[in-house]
Parts: sequence; C-alpha cells; structure tokens
Amino acid sequence: MLFLKAAIYIRVSTQEQVENYSIESQKERIEAYCKSKDWTIYDTYLDPGFSGSNINRPGLQRMLSELPNIDVVVVYKLDRLSRSQKDTLELIEAHFLKNNVEFVSITETLDTSTPFGKAMIGILSVFAQLERETIAERMRMGHIKRAENGYRTSGGDYDPSGYSRINGELVPKEDEVKHIQTAYNLYEQHLSITKVQKHLKDLGFPVWRFRRYNDILRNKLYCGYVSFAGKYYKGRHEPIITEEQFNRVQVLLSRHKGNNAHKAKQSLFSGLITCGRCGEIYHTYQTNDKGKTYRYYLCRARRFPSEYDKKCMNKTWNSSKLEDLIINEINELIKNKETINDNYKIIDYDKLISNVDERENRILDLYELGRIDKNKLDQRIQSLEDEKHELIKKKENQISQQQNVLTPKELKQYVSDLYTADFNKKQSIIQKLIKQIYIHGENIEIAWNF
Repeated sequence: MLFLKAAIYIRVSTQEQVENYSIESQKERIEAYCKSKDWTIYDTYLDPGFSGSNINRPGLQRMLSELPNIDVVVVYKLDRLSRSQKDTLELIEAHFLKNNVEFVSITETLDTSTPFGKAMIGILSVFAQLERETIAERMRMGHIKRAENGYRTSGGDYDPSGYSRINGELVPKEDEVKHIQTAYNLYEQHLSITKVQKHLKDLGFPVWRFRRYNDILRNKLYCGYVSFAGKYYKGRHEPIITEEQFNRVQVLLSRHKGNNAHKAKQSLFSGLITCGRCGEIYHTYQTNDKGKTYRYYLCRARRFPSEYDKKCMNKTWNSSKLEDLIINEINELIKNKETINDNYKIIDYDKLISNVDERENRILDLYELGRIDKNKLDQRIQSLEDEKHELIKKKENQISQQQNVLTPKELKQYVSDLYTADFNKKQSIIQKLIKQIYIHGENIEIAWNF
C-alpha cells in the first residue's frame, strides 16, 4: 500500500508524560513506521494531558472531521486511541472503516485491513477497558484509605480557608482562624450571612464573598472532619471551631434560609449584564410588597456592598422595563437593517482542498515515473500539505461565521418568539442574539453576536 496518507494520533495523559509514552517518543516511532511503509504523513493530531476514558478530545475530534482526507490512522498503542471498549469499537467501525480508513497500532502490530487484525482489536480493547476500570478502583480505594487516616482527599491544588498544606498536613493559618471563628460567632447572633459580612467589615477583617462564608459555615472540616464520597472521617488537623458550635449553626442554617431563599430568579439576561461603572456582573433581585412581586437587575457591588471597598451606585433596573427595552432594541435593529448577510461571500473550500489533493496525486505520479527525486517530492508534498491545512482552517472559520450570520427573517421570528415562547426558549434566543449588555446608568449598550 504505497503513498497512503497517514494520520498520526498521539495521546499522553499527565502521568504518562513522565513514563515511556511521551509525545516525542510516540511520534518518533510512528514516523519511522510510516517511512518504512512509504506512507505520506497527512497530519499529526495531539491530545496531551487527556484521559482515554472518553472521546471528547480536541485532537481526536479534529482528526475525525478530516477523515475524508486520510487513508490510514496510526497510533503507538491501542489504548492511545481509547481505554473504553465501546469507544474503541465505535471509532474503528463507525468512523474509520465507514470512511474507508484503515487503523494500525504499531506496538500490537494490528491492522484492520486483515480479519485477524479486526478480531484482535476487539479483544485488546476489552483489556484496555479493564485496565482503566482497575486504575479507577485503585484510586478510589486510595482516597478512602487517606480519608480513614484523617487526610483531606479533595479540594484540588488550593488550600481550604483557614489552613495551609505543609507536607500533606493541614496547618491552621492564625489570621484566618480568627476570621472564621468570628464568622461562626456572628452568625449565631445575627442569623444572616449578609449581616456577618457587614460586622466583619466593621471589625477590620477582609470580607469574602457570600458563597465562601456559606461553604465555611456548612463544612465539617472546621470542626475536625474530612470527607470522601459523602462519608465523614475524623481528621488529623486541628479544628477551628467546636463540634457543638458547628451543630448549632447547622440547625440555625436550616431554620433561617433568608428572605430570598427558594424564590425564582429566572433571568432572560443571566450572565450577560456587566456594570459599566465598576465592571461587576448584574444580579436579579426579587421582593414582595403588598402581595405583589417585583424583580430587579442590580450591580453585585451594590447588592453586597460589604464585599467591596466601595458601594457601586449604578442604576438598578426594573426587570420588565429592561427586558422591554432590549426587545425594542432588537426591533430597531431589524428596521435599520434590510439585510445582514447580502455581502457575505461563501467560498467553496471543499473544491479548493480537492484541487490540492489532485496536485498531490500528480506529483506522486511524476515520482513514480522517475521524473522527480525523493527530496523534491517531500518538499512539494509538504508545501501542499501546508496549503491544505490552511484551507481547512479557513473552512472551519467560515462555518463558524455562518452560524452567527442572521437574516432579517430569522430576527423577526426571534422577536415574535420573545413575546410568545416559554422562558427557556426566550433565554436561548437571547443567548443567540446578544454577546454582552453593559449598563451605564440610564444608557444601555448591547454587544451583538453577529
């Protein structure tokens, strides 16, 4: 099988970077194998630091999108492709073979062009999946054992509030210990995290976010426990508060959920509104007065002033007025734009890529006839591969742009739906149309997605 276009796929997890599966090691072995077969390397697809437990990997997904341009996929070892039996078989049968693409693993000498190779793929993928599940079970048992010995097993690379990690041990940070103890005492007095923040600020403490205090008040770590998978174990670390105080606070938290607990805070513009004065996000806020419910959009630095050096005084908007204003802006946009994409030119990149393939084939024919040497062949093929790779990038960019191009007809339909559809559909329309909203007092600035 001469002059096949080979795709090199390389995956290396974080742990394997330090073992014998480095990117350089795999690449060198696979390139040597392709050279021995006289295969042209179409492209190299890398997934460094990605697990083989699923196929949601950028390099793999890019390779799958380019299969029509590939003759054979080459990997160093079968488990580089996937550690899941189901995913392995799906990739080979539903993607590779469906597109007439062969699959080769150079370590196991597997080749799907032979019946024996296909059978061995299925057998080895079973063992790859077994290995993955065994590793996961060992890790789980290791975490449980650490928790049983009193070590904290979760939390990523950051230290929990009130502690530093030194040689795997949690050591109290004196300044934050006093902060947390005061927060617990204040909550027992005032039954409100917002009031706790205010009093802490008055006492000269650096004030943290509401959610951080909420997590601290509910975390048994602070009375001397560690947890894993929902179970608690006595920790090795020094408690910051007593278990008795922690239990008292849990009772109070369950009784006093705050005035806005469980109230619907559905917002058409969730995550889209930014304060034009301080740069914070806008929140929704709901109140009841004489049996009527009122909803507002307001700056977070105005809603929770205790968390900031200065209270933001940007305008608080009634939700109905702001939502009506935005919908009117969409209507105005339609009136002022007869068409959005009249001048948008569609380029047939598939045809251009096909032309490059034809030129490659002509050069290969010249090589077979002995009219150009191997060095000249390599240079011309590399130049064409670079050109094709650039065309593929432009094609992907054009597809992305097309997804964001809207016609007046589509906009009119969206506006109609904004008046009649349910909340979820309305919100999805808003997310489609609007990139960001900036509030400057009475003035609203909208950044569109098109």
